Amino acid sequence: MKRHAGFASHLLLAVAAAACAAPQPGARGQPEGAPPAADPRRIVSLVPAATEILFGLGAGDRIVGRTRWGVYPPAARRIPDVGDGIRPAMEAVVARNPDLVILYDGEANRTSRERLGRLGVPTLALRHNTLEDLRRNILRLGEVVGCPAGGRVLVDRIERGLAAATASTKGRLRIRVYYDAWAEPPMTIGRGSFIDSLLAVAGATNVFGDLDAASPRVSLEAIIERDPELILVAVPGEALDRQPDFAGRNGWERIPAVSAGRITTLDRDLVTRLGPRVAEAAWAIAGALHGVLPHVPAPSDPPCPS
Repeated sequence: MKRHAGFASHLLLAVAAAACAAPQPGARGQPEGAPPAADPRRIVSLVPAATEILFGLGAGDRIVGRTRWGVYPPAARRIPDVGDGIRPAMEAVVARNPDLVILYDGEANRTSRERLGRLGVPTLALRHNTLEDLRRNILRLGEVVGCPAGGRVLVDRIERGLAAATASTKGRLRIRVYYDAWAEPPMTIGRGSFIDSLLAVAGATNVFGDLDAASPRVSLEAIIERDPELILVAVPGEALDRQPDFAGRNGWERIPAVSAGRITTLDRDLVTRLGPRVAEAAWAIAGALHGVLPHVPAPSDPPCPS
């Protein structure tokens, strides 16, 4: 199945962020280079989830630059786009005159952090793979914008949402699923990814949940051998009602779930974003697996409006 070039870039960016997120020397998540500004007011966020978190904390008006994928909530689209989150365009970032730049932790961004440090621009590098990373990032960003209590409120809200989603699927038959992250070569998610955790919350068993990597490559033969009951495919919101076309994937008809048409779509922007909407994502996955479930509460107002 062919995929749109924009989707390819988005997915490869997410995979690269996961693959490159090895901790760097020094304390994790600490600004390096120039000393961090107290209560920063001009933030460039090169991590889409961090953009969502800042809006969730009520600090969205402090963001003066975002990555091209940081378009949620809708108000984020009004913020100038400075390019990619991995190896960002330094000229575009510095032109925003930031007093803090948030980027992915990992070797791929080491040079960018060093260059920003030499220019006197503080950075905050975030690991970005698991639900525990999300919790840590929210609390850290709450501290950074002077709202630690708001960070705790947001974490508690997410944890309660995940607990409610877990309770809603209690006693239901767990469905064995294959999460289709990439077609060729086949890539899925392992237990190193927050999506594996969301599948468990939603009442599913990831057939490759025994793999440590966040985004492992797998073989077609391995997928056939593990025989998932359902294939999950993340697609753009406008394509949710269209059945994904697997006809162009050589050999995939040998997977019983594919030949039987047991393929379910998920909202890509929702389920692939490790941010404040993870509980909503878990509910969406649970609904796709089990049908209508009790209604998930709507998000509350930001805990720390600027």
